[in-house]
Amino acid sequence: LVFGTACASSPPRVATGTAARPTLVVLVVVDQLRADLLDRYADLFTGGFKRLADNGHSYSNAAHDHASTATAPGHATLGTGVHPSRHGIIANIWLEASGGAWKVVSNVGDSTASIVGAPTRPGVSPHYVMRSGFAEWLKSASPQSEIASVSGKDRGAIQSIAHAPGYAYWFDAPSGRFVTSTYYRTSDPSWVRSYNTGRMQRHLADSVWTLTVPEAKLGRANRDTISTERDGVNTYFPHRFSVEGAAGFWPWWEATPNLDLATLEFAETMVTALNLGRDESPDFLNVSLSATDLIGHIFGPLSREQLDNLLRLDRELGQFFDFLDSKVGKGRWTMMLSADHGVLDSPEDLVARGEYGHRLTAAEIAQLDSLRASALKMSNKREAAEMIVRELKKNPLVADAWLQSDLERGQLPDSFAVLQRRAMYEGRYGGRFAREGVEFRFIPGVLSLPRGSSHGQTYWYDRHVPMIFMGPGIPAGRDPSRAATVDFAPTLSAILGIPYPKDLDGKVLSGVLSR
Repeated sequence: LVFGTACASSPPRVATGTAARPTLVVLVVVDQLRADLLDRYADLFTGGFKRLADNGHSYSNAAHDHASTATAPGHATLGTGVHPSRHGIIANIWLEASGGAWKVVSNVGDSTASIVGAPTRPGVSPHYVMRSGFAEWLKSASPQSEIASVSGKDRGAIQSIAHAPGYAYWFDAPSGRFVTSTYYRTSDPSWVRSYNTGRMQRHLADSVWTLTVPEAKLGRANRDTISTERDGVNTYFPHRFSVEGAAGFWPWWEATPNLDLATLEFAETMVTALNLGRDESPDFLNVSLSATDLIGHIFGPLSREQLDNLLRLDRELGQFFDFLDSKVGKGRWTMMLSADHGVLDSPEDLVARGEYGHRLTAAEIAQLDSLRASALKMSNKREAAEMIVRELKKNPLVADAWLQSDLERGQLPDSFAVLQRRAMYEGRYGGRFAREGVEFRFIPGVLSLPRGSSHGQTYWYDRHVPMIFMGPGIPAGRDPSRAATVDFAPTLSAILGIPYPKDLDGKVLSGVLSR
């Protein structure tokens, strides 16, 4: 494989103001944080989100400019500055042809690695990422720089730093600890073992999730008993492990705000143990916070649970920023906040507002499955694909359908087709009909889950994410300029004045450079 490197690069574009170059760059990715949720609850925030609103440069018209809006593609796009069609991470899981059959591929799966401390468990790595990323460019330009990454999910820790050597850790529910892969190291440092056996174990006492939203503000979110949340029964506060934890403590616990609290604790441990930002070689810390996604899937983005989670996260981010001020030094660190994707409001919320919302019925899903089964019986694959497209276009729940071969060549008919093309990579098939050579999209408001909510579509609600920069010399304020997540990596490079590949899909956002 040949990855884009800092050798074939654009010349560094350095911030021109008087502020010194930051010694620590922090990327915070809040999984499933649709941008408008920050505006919806802005007056309730008192911590990190408020500090970002007051002191950050916020692009209000920012988005992922690709279809397949999921965690792995979003993180890889932020890290590399190119679309999934070029970095190769088209989904969390996809299919590949292998020996006349189809195999399921995880975006981070790697049979040559294992989990450190658990040699029988399959490991992970970034070997499916087909491009280099910001963390690698930084390491190439400054070999003494440290790369550190932590997340509630393996893909959140790995994809944002691409192939960079460093410290990548994520929470592992089967063992109740933060783990890494032998791709990165063969044993855990003492500070990791100390955290896992000490501070992490204190979370065993977090067996009840109580509501912290002030009573006067409860009307800002949905009511607390909704049949389309969770299992339809345990939908209200307080949420108790003793009642809801049939799968075990840690699987229950990770779907509460405490997952992000522990992730930020581990991030602070990394900063301290690795002396991040303490010398003049700039370091990079990626922090991917996963609780918002897990809670959003179970309860929906406008639930009381999500509001409580965001208020807690606001406070915890405020404490984390204060920690960076104290440990690294005010004016020595720069941070960016974004999300890997957005989310659809629960269909019931859409209907209540007079908009279209629909959960696919079992019969409607069976109809799609039957269409695939019919196509598989046809010997001519081209004709089978054309038949699928024709039938999908007759379905009132489908907005459009395309042959992959048509998307891959020539002039594309509209922006939706462009977004879909950017989510395709040869030999990797992520969509419902992708292995049959077809891509399609539902009409807005359609959800395939019976409860909660999800993401993955091409629409603004799934693509619209925050893009906020905060640090020395970065002007504060809201910026209506169009921005995309592919712009993060080149902009970070410009802030640090390091070379980056010249063929990126993203551009430098000049509005954040020092004036």
